[in-house]
Amino acid sequence: MNRDFVWLIIVIILGGNTLVMHNSEKAIDPNLIDIEELTCSLGEILVSNVSLGEGYECTEFDPHSITHAHPAPVLSVSKVIDDGSTIAILGDIDHRHPDEISVRLSLDEDGTISTQPNMDGVWSLTVNSSAEQFYLNITAHHDLEETTSNTTFIEINRTASAGENGETGQSQNFSILSAYHGLDELPLAASLLCGFNVAGDDGMPVVFSTQLQVDSVVPESFLVVRSDGESVVPNCATLHPADEPLELRTVLLTGDFGTFGETPLRVEVAGPVLTVDGESLLGLSTEDITPLEDGPRVVLAERFAPDTNGLAGECPDGTVQVVQLTWEGGVTGPDNAALGEDQRLGTLVLLEDGSTVNPLALVDDDPDNHVLACLAEDSPAQWVVVNTGLFHDPGDIANPATHAEVIDG
Repeated sequence: MNRDFVWLIIVIILGGNTLVMHNSEKAIDPNLIDIEELTCSLGEILVSNVSLGEGYECTEFDPHSITHAHPAPVLSVSKVIDDGSTIAILGDIDHRHPDEISVRLSLDEDGTISTQPNMDGVWSLTVNSSAEQFYLNITAHHDLEETTSNTTFIEINRTASAGENGETGQSQNFSILSAYHGLDELPLAASLLCGFNVAGDDGMPVVFSTQLQVDSVVPESFLVVRSDGESVVPNCATLHPADEPLELRTVLLTGDFGTFGETPLRVEVAGPVLTVDGESLLGLSTEDITPLEDGPRVVLAERFAPDTNGLAGECPDGTVQVVQLTWEGGVTGPDNAALGEDQRLGTLVLLEDGSTVNPLALVDDDPDNHVLACLAEDSPAQWVVVNTGLFHDPGDIANPATHAEVIDG
């Protein structure tokens, strides 16, 4: 018998023993199956289950059933707004699954309220309190992994501002909301608003807290006091272009208000400017004048039904409420572009139910200082917050971060 033949016999014997052992295992456990032959539907995985004859089953895949650890959520507060009775807090969550996070606020030890961020991690909460001084503690919790953020402490102290606003001699019912030194050289097109040539004048929109009678708005009823002491009577005073039924509160003044070296310090109502109800605003004034280098802010936010006179047809289908935003001056996108998605997504509306939403649409159909925020939600709008750098004035200067409480129009 040669060597090759001997090796052949050994191989046959070993192969036969392996086959016998394999068949022997099947004989011992006839339920044993080849796992590779068992497949599961999409979205399911194969798991062990000794209670079944096969020893395995398909089950729905849950990513949290597999141990994995995320860092604890990081909570940040971007804005705290206090109107004396209601505090609105807005912020963000940094976490891979922000929709699984709960944000919890405790007011001293009087109770806890909570909310859940949206998919972008944005959250908001409101607290009602008339106390002069108290503390808010805010934390973010990921209950699935039992992790918690550091606590953010917010002190609300209203005692510092009490008594600061002394008597001004002005009407307590009305005020000048803003005076905006928006342009140092009006374009020729501005002459259409005044009916005569005002190209090259400074432009200063002045926003009042009330609507005005159109015929009472004349240049002689206003004075602009400059830093050199000179009192300037405007060349033009007009409610154009903000002259629609729900507007009529922004007076555009034009003239030499101190562009070259001198600055405007004060705006006064020096004549019988009347409200729509016939009340005189004589004596109203403001020294809070936004300078040329600053961008526009929102100074008024009013809530209306979408079918209100002056709004019908302005907002898209699905609009439930409209918030009219009054800016210090006319606003557009960068380089005079129309308002778009950047401006819509950068406008946040805090609702009464505690949620924060973006408008369904922003509508601005004329070159004035009013923008309509169309909302699809039923819960009444409470606050509007606008992110920085999105809305540009006619000089292409962008807005700072700005906010306003929403009032019923």
